[in-house]
Amino acid sequence: MRVEIEPRLLSWARERAGYDLDALARRFPKLTDWERGTTKPTLKQIEKFASAMHAPIGFLFLQQPPVEGIPIPDFRTVGNKLLSRPSPDLLETIYVCQQRHRP
Repeated sequence: MRVEIEPRLLSWARERAGYDLDALARRFPKLTDWERGTTKPTLKQIEKFASAMHAPIGFLFLQQPPVEGIPIPDFRTVGNKLLSRPSPDLLETIYVCQQRHRP
């Protein structure tokens, strides 16, 4: 079963995870075609892709990439530089800690 995914969301997820197309060519041979919109992935392929990109699968079914902000102050930067995009690992860690902290 092929699924309708906005190609720019695939690019967004890949860039968010810090990968370029060449790095993922072996794991996802059709990724270039998916990002061009010439081929649609299957649901199973999207599940594997989302898992590899550390992205919630639901994000890939949106119409446009979400704007992700850090829900807490980030004091890890050098010279108070703002990060344009938090890493998927940082966001996941924050969300897990927030869930555990709730009474």
